[in-house]
Formats: sequence, structure tokens, C-alpha cells
Amino acid sequence: MIEKIKQHKLEILLIGIILIISAFAHGYNMFNYPYYESDEGTYMSQAWSVSEQGNLAPYTYWYDHAPAGWLFIAGWAKVTGGYFAFGDALASGRIFMLVLHVCIAGLLYFITRKLSNGILAPTIAVLLFSLSPLGIYFQRRILLDNIMLFWSMISIAILLKDNLKIRHIVLSGLAFGIAILTKETAIFFIPALLYGVYLYSHVMHRRIALVQWLAVTGSVTSLYFFYALLKGEFFPVKAGEHRVSLLETFAYQSSRGSGYPFWNIQSDFYHAFVTWLSRDPYLIIFGIVSTLILLVFALRDKKLRMPVLLIVFSCLFLMRGGLIIDFYVILLIPFLALAIGVVAQKMMIALARNSKLWRYALSSALVLILVLPSALSSTKQYINNETEPQLKAMDWIRENVDPKKKIVIENWMYTELRNPNKDPIFNDSEWYYKVQLDPSIRSKFQNSWKNIDYIAISYETLQTIQKGEGDFIGSILAKSELVASWGPLSKGTYLNVEQLISTNGDWAQVYKVRDPDEIYIANSWKKYKEDQIISYGQVIDTYSGGHTTSEGQSYALLRSVWMGDKNEFDGVWNWTKDHMQYRPNDKLFSWLWDKDDSGVYRIKDHEAASDADQDIALALLFAYKQWGDPQYLDAAKVIINDIWKHEVVEVKDKNYLVANTIARHGDLYLINPSYLSPATYRIFFETDPAHDWMSVVDSSYQLLNEVSVNPKGELQLPSNWVMLDADTGATSSAVEYTGQTSDQYGYDAFRVMWRIALDEQWNKEPRAEAYLSKYQSFFSDQFKEQKLVSVYTNSGLPVSDVGNISTDVGALSVFKVTDKKLVDQFYQERIASAYNEEGYWEERNNYYGQNWAWFGTALHKDFLKNLWSTPGMGIE
Repeated sequence: MIEKIKQHKLEILLIGIILIISAFAHGYNMFNYPYYESDEGTYMSQAWSVSEQGNLAPYTYWYDHAPAGWLFIAGWAKVTGGYFAFGDALASGRIFMLVLHVCIAGLLYFITRKLSNGILAPTIAVLLFSLSPLGIYFQRRILLDNIMLFWSMISIAILLKDNLKIRHIVLSGLAFGIAILTKETAIFFIPALLYGVYLYSHVMHRRIALVQWLAVTGSVTSLYFFYALLKGEFFPVKAGEHRVSLLETFAYQSSRGSGYPFWNIQSDFYHAFVTWLSRDPYLIIFGIVSTLILLVFALRDKKLRMPVLLIVFSCLFLMRGGLIIDFYVILLIPFLALAIGVVAQKMMIALARNSKLWRYALSSALVLILVLPSALSSTKQYINNETEPQLKAMDWIRENVDPKKKIVIENWMYTELRNPNKDPIFNDSEWYYKVQLDPSIRSKFQNSWKNIDYIAISYETLQTIQKGEGDFIGSILAKSELVASWGPLSKGTYLNVEQLISTNGDWAQVYKVRDPDEIYIANSWKKYKEDQIISYGQVIDTYSGGHTTSEGQSYALLRSVWMGDKNEFDGVWNWTKDHMQYRPNDKLFSWLWDKDDSGVYRIKDHEAASDADQDIALALLFAYKQWGDPQYLDAAKVIINDIWKHEVVEVKDKNYLVANTIARHGDLYLINPSYLSPATYRIFFETDPAHDWMSVVDSSYQLLNEVSVNPKGELQLPSNWVMLDADTGATSSAVEYTGQTSDQYGYDAFRVMWRIALDEQWNKEPRAEAYLSKYQSFFSDQFKEQKLVSVYTNSGLPVSDVGNISTDVGALSVFKVTDKKLVDQFYQERIASAYNEEGYWEERNNYYGQNWAWFGTALHKDFLKNLWSTPGMGIE
């Protein structure tokens, strides 16, 4: 008797030590490893919703799982001081998993002890269960499977109680009903438990025991169905109804998965099995071998049939060909450990015979041989930190994002971003899965990516998109730019977001959804390159016959440097200097490359155009600041010097930019007001201080103000062309030299407004604002009265009867500086509404319209940065 008491005390001590080891192995580093999974966030957010909102889920509850699991989490939060009592909600959930793990370990010891009638088997089983890297990886996570396993183990343990009574059968059925209401996969244990009821109940009570166990289990489980019936959400949805359906959800859940047989390398089981082997090959291999051996033992020993059935039906569930997620192995792990323990004990008894010394020696050896390889097969669980990037991502959002912004997140962020103990609270952060699939959440964003501000991603977002299950989320990510990134922390993690590849979740990124107009700018540049640029950098004006102009080359250079597109910039620049920079006396650019009479392309007109010359030089200066290549700067300086020598003239002690190198016609100089670019001349002055470029800034404003009034002193629109008297400096009509359109405000003159707006935006030049303000009333009236057209006389009378997207940029530029409210309305109605999602405005091949719609959009959205003073600010 004394010996039995002593053995009993020693066994209690052993159990205590084993459970301490179990708790330490599970708890040490559990907040750092493994990374937080969206399912963890799902169950914590649903528990939080129960407590805080009185709902079963923060989103539409669609019966994807019965709710018992997160009801228990809600209860845990209640008794421990709330969801944030241990820091964040996920930490609280993981502590709950630790408590459950220790309870399951204790139950496993009891069950294995009863089935084996020895202490070696339960010792090995619990140590394997607790120290397995595979087990630790999944059992630390806040998963319904862990809660379900807890209740299933209680149900099994009750059946193994000595002197089993009917009340015990009822309690077992009750526990198992709760297990099913926690995770439906528990139903695969039913055959094994029914056999246990049959085997352990009194021979006279077996029938009633089976009926009672099934009745209790069924009654508890039926609560789920009664709830759906009472809510009117049980039967399939009829036409015109907008609700969820339990039956339809069951059908959907049953249809998930690859559908391949388990041996197919494309099956879910195959992929999961490879993952399980990689995490703990010893537990899997020893467990399979031990199960086969146990099956042989079970032919004679009825007690071993229940664990064999538990393993067999768990395996059938995993190999059934439907959806298998890697953490489903949770339900199998303790029973594999049990099989290993029981077989090991039988081996020890067979080998040691009646020798106590041999028994102790063999027992110790078997513990070491069977447990240590599994326990030491990985140390990641004790040293790796995979959650740090996720926690930093949440902190970054709090510190850098306006709480009113709409954010798409992974669900492990949900409760933490609503933590009342931390400001601010992000009530518009929504789980990507619901944004993708839930119509009510999609409608919150008006079913458009344009109404989403940020997207925070990690492993699971990429997996969803890569599998083809997240097209909407993928479109959001594709239209976003990375603003913050953390990890990967492991050298073994491969991450390629562009290819949607990630091998682990120890990283997190936050993307800012780009302004729709910024996307228009980027996409239209891509489309423009496809449609208008050939060879290695020749811009073709297909709309006007297929020729190439220095103007077109200059626009492409400016756009490419603002886009940060160095490859395209270099191609266009190389083509331009290879084909158009061949004037004998300067490094300016011949303005026209076209077919000659024989159909051969060549320089058709050697004359330069000063607007293209200055824009090319400016683009080169920007390129130098963007990419640091001094060749750009050297080339720009030569061009700027030749512009001064050949396209700037002095009239009455003032320097003016004229139209070209042959601008003089008798006593008059030809000037195109839309070439005048004061913002450009300020930058030229910094690179070419030998010439007085600031005087050209002054003369530009003087000339523009002079031509803005008629002889009667009344305001008029700037002309396409004017003449400047070489002796007096007076301006006059250029009709005699450039035709009837010279005195009109049209496809040239609108650019005046854009170039002057640049000077105001970059330099806050008061003369720019004053100049544009003069025209605010005219363009405002024309727009509001829906009379705005493409061409006017100087006096403001319409010449055409329709508008044009290029000349609209003139009015847009005026409003950009003078009317911040009206400019948005004007932009939406006249520019943005003309955009095609394929990447162009209005007529696809209209070279001029595509360029000026781009320049206007970029100006309005503040994308046209002065790259000379703020290098590195390209759009891409």
C-alpha cells in the first residue's frame, strides 16, 4: 500500500514536471513565433464583436463556422480583464491557447495512461505532443481546431473513466457536441467515440448509452441549425432575397479545395503533407509506423481500437480530396503521439521482461530516442521573431495614417486597430477577404478601388491573390505604391510581391493606393509609349501624317523624366540627338523629320523651334538632377548657350525669346507667346549665369501683359503669334506672317496659361498669379455657361463650336492658381471624364491631345515637380 502511495506521488510529480515542460515549450517566445495569421484575427475579432457589439461577427455572419469557439474566447476575455489585458488582443488569445494546450496535455496523459496502463506511454505522448515543432507551430495560434481538440479530449477522457455511468455518457456527449459547435471537423471523431461508448459502457446499458450519447451530442449540435432557422437563414436563398443561408454555406464549404485525390501532387493534402514533413518529419514518420503497429495490437486489445479509429478517421478526413489547410493536422497530432507512446511502451515491456533495471534503462532510452529528434528538429519556435514586422506595421499605421482613411488589412490587425486603449482608432479598416467577397463591405467602398486609401499586406494577401481568389484586392495592390516595409526576418523566406510569391509570413508591408489621376498619368504614359514612340525613341505624330517634330521629342523627354523613366528618356534623347541635332552652327534641333518627295525619312526642315529647344534643355537638367549623369548637364549647357546666342534677341535693352533662329522679318521679330516659360529661365540662370536669363523672365511677363490688352486698354486673350518691333519693342499682329489664326487664342496660345502656372507653382511668382487672375472670370463664365470652346478671337468671341481637351488645359491652368474649388469640378468634367481606362484621353492616336491632357492632369495633381530643386521626385 505504501509503495502504491509512493508511486502515486512520484507519478503526480512526473505529471507536474511534464506539464511544466509542456507549458514552457509552448509559452516561450509564443508572442514572437509564428507570425500572426488572419484566422487568428478572425476569431479574436468575432469574439470581440460578441462582447462589444452583441453580434456573432463584425461582418455578416454567414455560417462558415459554428460560433462556440469564439464564444469561449469572449468568455476568456471577460474573466481575464478584457481583450487588451495582456497588451494586444492576439496576445490574449495566444495565452488562452497556452492554457488550453496545458489542459490538452493533461488530458492526453490521462487518456494514454488509461489505454496503456503504464507511465512510459503517456510520458512519451505528452512530451512529443508538447515539444513537436509541428505541434507548437499550430497550437500557439488562435485556431478553432485547438479549442475543438480540447473539448474532444474531454469527451474521450470521460469515456475512459472507471465505473462509467449514464451521467458520464451524457457529459461526454455534451462535451463532444460543444466540440462540433466549435469546429465541424470534429464529426470525423464520431465513429471512434461511438465505439468508445459501446466498449466502456455497461453491457446491459450499451444501447441506451449509444442512444443517449448521440441524442445529447445531436441536441447540442442542433442549436446551430435552430439558430439559423429562427433567423430565417437556414434554407437556400430564393430569387430576390438578400441574405445568407446555412445550407448554401455548407454546400460552398464542401466544394472548396483542389478536388484532386490525395496522392496527386496538386492536391491540397499533398501540399499540406509536405509542409508537415518539413516541420517535423520524426513525429509524422514515427506516428505513421506506430499507427500501423498499433493497428495490429488492436486486433487483440479492444482498448486500442478507439485511438486507432481516431487516427484512421482523422486521416480519412485529411485525405478526402477536399480543402485541406495545413493547420488541420492539429486534430491528428495528439493521437500520433499517443500511438508512438503506446507502441514504445509495449516494446519496452517486451524487451525488458521482468527486469526493473532494464525497464528504467529502456524507458529512458526510448524517451530520448523518440522525443529528442522531434524536439530538436527545429529551434525556430524558441528563437525566431516573426510577429515583429506585423506589430511594426500596426504601429506605423497609427503614427502615419489619418484614422479617417479607408484601409484594407489582414485580419490580425482588426481588433488592434480598434483598441480603445490606443489612439487613434481606425474604424474604416476592413479585412481584405471581406472587401473581396462581402457585398456590404464592397459597397462601403462603392465597389471601387478609388475609394480605398491604403492596403496593408503580408503572406496571406499574396496567397489569396496568387490563387486567383482576390482579383479586386489584386487590383488595389497593383494601383498602390509601397510606403513602408518590414522583414522578412528569416534568411529562408523568399519574397517577391510583384510575382505574388511569399514562402513565409515574417514580413509586412503597407501600400498607399495611388491617386486615380496618378494612375491615369502612369498608365497613359505607358500607352503613349506603345502608341506614339517607335524605334529606340522616335515620337510619331500619327494623327497628323506620321511626322516627327522637335516639339514631340521634347514632350516625351519631359514626360519620361517626370515619370522617372530613365530607359525611355535615354532612348528618346539618343534618337533626338542622332537625328535632329545636325545644324551646322549650333546644337539646337531641327524641328521637322518627315518623308521627302521620294518617301525617305530625313530632316524636312532644318529650322529650330525655341520652345522645343528650351524644353529639351530643361528635361536634360532634370535628368541630371534625377540620375546624376554629368553628360546630361553638359549637353544641356551647350543647348542653353546656343538658345541664348541664336534665339534670344535684345530689343531696347531687354532680352526676348523669339520663335526660332530666323525669327527676324525686316524690323520685326516673330514671337510665340506660348513659348515663353519664366520658370525655365530661372533654372537656366543657375546653370548659365554668364547670360542674363532673369531678364528674359521679366521680358516674358512684360510682353504677355502687353498683349493681354487691346489698343483701347481692354482685356484680351493672348494670341497664338505676335510680332515684336526691333526698334521700339512694340507688339503687333503676326497675321501677315503666320496666317489668319495668328490673332486667335487657340492651339498654341493656351500653353501660355500652363507655362505661367508652372512659375506660380514652383516659385510663387506674384506676377504669374496676377496674370492668370485676369482671365479667371472669362474662363469661369464660359465653363459655367457651357460655352467653353477650343478657339477664340482675341476679344473672346468663339471661333469654333466645340471644346478640345488640349485647349481645356489653358482654363485648367488658370483655375489651378485662381480658383481651388472650381478647378476640381472643371478637371472632372472636362479632363478626367474623357479618360479611357486603357490609358488614353478621347482619341487614342491624337498625339497633341494625349500630351496636353497628361500635362494638364499632372499640373492639377501637383505631379510636375521642379526636379532641379527637388531631385528624386519623379512620379514612379
